[in-house]
Amino acid sequence: MKRILALSGLALLAGCASSPKDVKPSYVPDTAYASMDCQQLGQEELKEGDVLEGLTNKQRRAHKTDTWGVLALGVPLSEMTGSDVAGVLAREKGKMEAIQRMQVAKSCPGAGVANVPATLD
Repeated sequence: MKRILALSGLALLAGCASSPKDVKPSYVPDTAYASMDCQQLGQEELKEGDVLEGLTNKQRRAHKTDTWGVLALGVPLSEMTGSDVAGVLAREKGKMEAIQRMQVAKSCPGAGVANVPATLD
């Protein structure tokens, strides 16, 4: 009986929203940013960093809500509320990686330095 309860609890947790740090970046081709110069890449990196931070915070809230929802009600709530943004977050992480790869390829000042906000972990 305990084994069945443990397995059903694990199955419920598997349906929960991922922690932002567990969301892996989707591949975005560098060519999307090939026509930009270093200044434009820097501006794009700042803009994407803001978007990424907002999505990371939203995903963190979805993850916490699901954890409490499963513990209290037995169901992950983010699926019902649509607050799980893991797919969008993965795409934005991929965009940031593509921008940074292009900065390195173009030898932009500061390229290769981790410019991703600390909230992404």
